[in-house]
Amino acid sequence: MSNVLRLLAAVLATPMLIGVAAAEDAVLLSSTAPGYSAGMVVLDTDRLNVPEGASVTLLFQSGDVLRIGGPFEGTIHPPQENGSDSGAARLAALFRAQGTDASVIGGTRSTGGRIHHADSDDVLVDPRRSGTYCIEPGTSVWIARPTQDRAPVALHRKGSSRALAWPADAERIEWPADVPIDDQSQFEIETGGQARATVTFRTLPTDQSSDSARIAQGIVRGCQEQFDGELRRIGMAFVPPELWITTNHGRHPVYHAGDPVNLTVTVSVDGYVYCVAEGDGGSATPIFPAGAVDGAQLRASTALSLPGRRQPGGLVAGKDLQRVQCWLADRNISAELPSALVGGPSRRLPDRLAGDLDGLFSHVGGTRLATAVLPIGSE
Repeated sequence: MSNVLRLLAAVLATPMLIGVAAAEDAVLLSSTAPGYSAGMVVLDTDRLNVPEGASVTLLFQSGDVLRIGGPFEGTIHPPQENGSDSGAARLAALFRAQGTDASVIGGTRSTGGRIHHADSDDVLVDPRRSGTYCIEPGTSVWIARPTQDRAPVALHRKGSSRALAWPADAERIEWPADVPIDDQSQFEIETGGQARATVTFRTLPTDQSSDSARIAQGIVRGCQEQFDGELRRIGMAFVPPELWITTNHGRHPVYHAGDPVNLTVTVSVDGYVYCVAEGDGGSATPIFPAGAVDGAQLRASTALSLPGRRQPGGLVAGKDLQRVQCWLADRNISAELPSALVGGPSRRLPDRLAGDLDGLFSHVGGTRLATAVLPIGSE
């Protein structure tokens, strides 16, 4: 074991660092609420604003996952009293007692012990970019070659300097054993006599209950880029697909006949969205993707505007737009749907298709589906 890793193990073994720092803080695992996206850190003093019909899902540093459905506005204050239930379960009960839709999503903490990924045991520092890196006992820290030229490179910290050199054929070198790393260590990397980057290290506790806890603790400590991919994988595995639809007149809109209607659709997970405008007498007209730029795919927490850049065709209030229904699939099912539903331009669907849209989507296998409906009033 290198000197760096021996020192790191000793630091992490001290009681003051074993506990989870700021245990009340959490990470957004998913959101359909405007202004929130996966990876954002929610402090216990932050106010959440979740409108009606939208939701946020929080990943706590314990590995617990809590979903809060709107309307909700307030801060998160985990109860401190002892109890047999987990903190997230107590939080959910507290929110429900106040009339808020809240529930615990199970499975993350029950996945068992730590699961090491091949790409998580090594940390590669890019000397050209500032960043924060989370490390643990057993982590190997490397420094990538900054440039192809031979400009001198050095580490600086608290007035001391350490020159670095790469063998001619090496793309990276191991962190120098004589330069110790501890929690919140900060180094300046100088190339050619000029400071190019500031690198900060954070240590993770050794007692995480699961990979979910480890990821949340890493992101809370500032290592978002390092754990972004793993956070997305957890979201896809444990967060149910959800859609949120609103308009420029809100969630209970009333328009005059002929008025333009602007829709916004947001999804909780990466997926593929299909939307239809339904009118009097059971008529239905596809409005998305219907020839949209980049097809039906929509990233989590990204607002889709209709009409908008991807789908410029206008929507008008009236008898042919009484409600909007959208479906979200976790894979591209466009090829398994009738071309009249996904092709462009938008045309009224044949009655046989319009009359059984839910059945049409439910018969598509091998996918998780969610649907949402928004009435459009007119006068």
